[in-house]
Amino acid sequence: MLDLDLSTIFWEIVNFLVLTVILYFLVFKPMTKRAEQRAVEKAETREALKKDREEAAVKLQEIDERLLNLEDEIQRITDEAYENSQILQRDLLEATRVEANQIMMDAVNESRKEQEVDIKRMQVDLVDTVMHLVNDSLQEVTPPVAHDKLIEEMTSTIWNMGKTDMALVQNIRESLAERIPTVEVFVPRELSAEQQIKLLNTFNALADKEVELEVVVQPELVAGIKARIGDIVMDNSVQAHLDKVRDDVSLTLETMVTPEDD
Repeated sequence: MLDLDLSTIFWEIVNFLVLTVILYFLVFKPMTKRAEQRAVEKAETREALKKDREEAAVKLQEIDERLLNLEDEIQRITDEAYENSQILQRDLLEATRVEANQIMMDAVNESRKEQEVDIKRMQVDLVDTVMHLVNDSLQEVTPPVAHDKLIEEMTSTIWNMGKTDMALVQNIRESLAERIPTVEVFVPRELSAEQQIKLLNTFNALADKEVELEVVVQPELVAGIKARIGDIVMDNSVQAHLDKVRDDVSLTLETMVTPEDD
């Protein structure tokens, strides 16, 4: 029979068990834990890969759909671009037309203004020329009696002002209150001594004081007299009547002569 030492066997078993426990905690358990972690990581990696594949598949599907609809998209964009270009072209043409019309209207208006200015200038020149010829003719043919009669009419008018227009008489006297009482008399020829005395008495009565006469000869008056006393000018000369005729003729020409419409 074998001689077995039970105590030795026991301790051998104990040592084996202790070594097994030590190996388990120091080697096998860490290895198991790392294996589990690797398994989890692999599972997560597989899940991520699966998700990426799914997302890639969705994107590929979207790309495929867009590729399928790309021709329609290009046509739509092309149609929109063409329509926008047509709208822009119409707007530009309309703006150009409006601008051209405005330029044309401005040119027409400017031409009309220039035409009106030329016509008015011609009217003024024509009237001035005619009136100048009339004035020259009247200076040659107007008799002295017409000149004397116009002076008589002036004196009569002044003497009647006390009855017909006392307010004007009062204004004349007030305007001479702080002035030297001088009356400027304009005549086409020299006054006679009798005419000077009569005019002096007439203006003395009008001013209610003694005045001085300053006589100025102006042949262009043709006949008659023009006088300035205070702020009032009284004109009973042929030239004054010609000036009125000139104004009437000019007004008539302005109303009768107009630029032709286009």
